[in-house]
Amino acid sequence: MLTFLSKARQFWNETVSEVWVKAIWPTPKELAQSTLVVVVSIAILSVCVFVFDFSMHELVRFVTHFITQ
Repeated sequence: MLTFLSKARQFWNETVSEVWVKAIWPTPKELAQSTLVVVVSIAILSVCVFVFDFSMHELVRFVTHFITQ
């Protein structure tokens, strides 16, 4: 039991050290830039999906209209 507690304490101490001491947190400017990149990427991807979806919808409408006549 003592070995488990000692290992658990060591794990906790290493985790805290990794997160708060060794980690390099982004500056507010870096965080804003990263957020902007994500938002722009999502917007571009959304437009691409919309264009593809709209194109497929129109293609299916055209084909089904062509077949039914």
